[in-house]
Amino acid sequence: MSTGAEISALYREFTDALTEVLAETAGNPARRGRLATARAAVKKHPAYSEHEFFFSGGDRIHTVGAIQNVGR
Repeated sequence: MSTGAEISALYREFTDALTEVLAETAGNPARRGRLATARAAVKKHPAYSEHEFFFSGGDRIHTVGAIQNVGR
């Protein structure tokens, strides 16, 4: 696997974990350890980019907002 593909997979894992945490409800708590693990893996990767890291989480915040508004 190329370095670019590896970091893409790590960003995907981070954004999926972030989505889970942001969309959690009282009846279905998120696994916050997953988010911490994904964040650490992304930041340790040699192809890590601060810009890409923040960009990867930004689109999920919009997705979670849409998910939360469906029930209203």
